[in-house]
Amino acid sequence: MRLRHRIERAAVRGTIGALSLSSDAFRLKLARGAARLYFRLGKSRRRIAIENLRRAFPDLDAPQAVAVARRCAENFGSVFFDFLAASRLSREELSAAVEIEGKDHYLGAVARRKGVFLLSAHFGNWEIGALAAGLLASPIASVVRPLDNPLLDLDLSRLRGKFGNRTIGKKHAAREILREMRAGGTVAILIDQNVLAREAVFVPFFGRPAATSSALALLQKKTDAAVVPVFCRPRGSGRYVLRFEPPIVLGALPDAELSVEALTARYTRVTEDAVRAEPELWLWMHNRWRTRPPGEPA
Repeated sequence: MRLRHRIERAAVRGTIGALSLSSDAFRLKLARGAARLYFRLGKSRRRIAIENLRRAFPDLDAPQAVAVARRCAENFGSVFFDFLAASRLSREELSAAVEIEGKDHYLGAVARRKGVFLLSAHFGNWEIGALAAGLLASPIASVVRPLDNPLLDLDLSRLRGKFGNRTIGKKHAAREILREMRAGGTVAILIDQNVLAREAVFVPFFGRPAATSSALALLQKKTDAAVVPVFCRPRGSGRYVLRFEPPIVLGALPDAELSVEALTARYTRVTEDAVRAEPELWLWMHNRWRTRPPGEPA
């Protein structure tokens, strides 16, 4: 195992230990400080965030876009530190910290006994949201990309599984997902990231074609499982609101909206609505529109 991997794990474990002894106010201050440093030094990511924001919101002038991008960085600093601090929370403490809205949307989908897909995004604190969702009916499985550092990936998997949840590696995940659906389980999938052209359907996201994974649409068509959008929004002082939206059920849609492209566009539209309402909570530093449709210049 590489020395760098061991050093990185030691640093993260040390951070978790320090956070376990700190107050919510100190953790927030530390997270914002780290985010401001990242925003100042990460020039390429800062540029991507500002360009994305100005294209998505043409009415924003440059100073406004910079301000939103800075708040975005601060939010993701909080996401990181709050999730690490969650390692010290009990079930009861986590439940008290996360208010649930629209719970019946999720539980109604579970009652169909065909499995449930939770559709979310790199928005708010999706990691805390997954932990809280796993306390409602039964533990859930989340589709994730493993970290490059295998030691950190193992620690992260343990933290994600603190209350019984488990992870499914993104590569070759279809078989495990289908097994989970047949058992009536719940799988969380995030599809708001850029993908390679060979894996993509191009659907509108903030008025621009975005290369989006077709996997969720293909899996929903195969299983007839409900897709329930859910987003976890921070509300300050270590508190969150986890909101389940009305489920997307194939039987309730007209035939014209049942294609893979149409379903993927629907999922993406739900995500865009959430981001438009609170843009500082989404990961604008990601180059979401990097892959272009065939024939369009990069």
